[in-house]
Amino acid sequence: MKPPALAAVSMVWITLAGLTGTTPCIAQSTFPERTPDTAVALTRDMKILDERLFGLTRIPLERWGNTFYARAMYIEDAAGPARASEMGLSTSIDSREPGVIRDSLRSTMRMRQAYTPQARTIGIIADSIEGPVREAVDGADGPPFPRRAITELEDKNGRCRRIERDYRFVAEPRGEWGLGTVVFDPPRVSSCQPRGYWPARPTMGAAPPDPALTIGHSAPGRSILAAPIVRPIAISSLDNYFSVVGEFHGKLTVFNDSIVVVFDTLYVTRRLAENGTAPRLDAIRVGVGVQSGQTWTSIDDSKPLKMNVIVPRGANVLRRNVRFVMKHERKYADEAAWIVVTFDLTVAHAGEKNRSHKAWTYAHSEKGILNAPGESVTR
Repeated sequence: MKPPALAAVSMVWITLAGLTGTTPCIAQSTFPERTPDTAVALTRDMKILDERLFGLTRIPLERWGNTFYARAMYIEDAAGPARASEMGLSTSIDSREPGVIRDSLRSTMRMRQAYTPQARTIGIIADSIEGPVREAVDGADGPPFPRRAITELEDKNGRCRRIERDYRFVAEPRGEWGLGTVVFDPPRVSSCQPRGYWPARPTMGAAPPDPALTIGHSAPGRSILAAPIVRPIAISSLDNYFSVVGEFHGKLTVFNDSIVVVFDTLYVTRRLAENGTAPRLDAIRVGVGVQSGQTWTSIDDSKPLKMNVIVPRGANVLRRNVRFVMKHERKYADEAAWIVVTFDLTVAHAGEKNRSHKAWTYAHSEKGILNAPGESVTR
C-alpha cells in the first residue's frame, strides 16, 4: 500500500528582528557562555509537545503500513496556557525519506525563528527505519526492518532532549486498516546538543550589521511611509499544474504596520483530471512571501476566508469584493517580497474512501510589489 503524496504547507507570522549597532568600545563585554545541559528531565512544554507529536504517529503507520515521515510542532511564546501549533514544510520537496523531511522541517523552524520568533519550545519527531523506506511497506506483512521514532525537543533557554521509541508492527490485532497494529517500546530520554533555532544573542560593542542584510521593524535605511502605497494587484496561477488554481484582481494598500488587499474578483477553478474524490477548498488566506536561499515561505498571513466548497474539474468558484488584512511591519525584506494567496484544501486519492488529508496550493504576485515608487527590487 503506497502512502499519500506529501503536500507543502504554508506557515505564518515571520519577521526578522532588526539589529542596531553600538559604538565599539575598548573593553567589549559578552554574555557568559551557557553551561552545557546534561539533564534528562522534560519541561512542561516538552511534555506537551512530546505527547502531541507522538500521538501523530500511529494512524499513518497503521493506515499505510509504511512510515509517518516527520512532523514538527512548537509552543507559542506567549502568556497564558501553553498553545501548541503544528508547523509544516514551507515548500514541496521531492523526497519520501523521513530524514530529508526532518531536515527540511529543521530549516523551516530555523528560518522562522530568524524572523520575529513565535516559539519558546520546538519539537520534531521523525521516523527512523533501518532499511529502504520504499521497501518498508505492508505493515505486519512487510519486511521486519528495525524501526524507531525519534523526537527532538529544544527550548529557547538551550535545553535539548532526545526521546527514542523503538516500535514494530504485530499481525494481531489486524487493526482498522488490516495492516496490523503498532507496538511502541518505553521511551528513552537523553540530553542532546541544541540545534540553535533561536538567533544567538549579540555581542555588546559589536559593529553594526550590514544594512543590506538586515531585516527589522525599524532597521536603519528603510524609509517610513508618509502616505500609504496604493496600487492595483493581479495574481494568477491558472497556468500552473496545481490541483486548485485561481485568478485575483483588485487593489493593494501598504501601510507602515499592515497590508490590506481587496480583490474585486476572486476566481478559483480546477483543471487537472480527477484522482479520487474532488478536493474541498476549505479557506483562502493572503500573506507576504519571503525567501531565504532556495526556501520561501508565506508570513504574516491574514485571517482565512472560509470557503467550504467542493472543486471538481471544470468548477468555477467566484467571490467579489473580499478583503484581507495582514499585520506586517515594513522592513528590508519587503524590497524582494511578494503577495501570496494560499488555498487550504482537504483532498483524498483513489482508494482512500472516507480518508482525507490536508494540502495547500499557492498563487503569488511579482516580487517588489510592496516597495514604494522608486525603491529598488532585489531579484
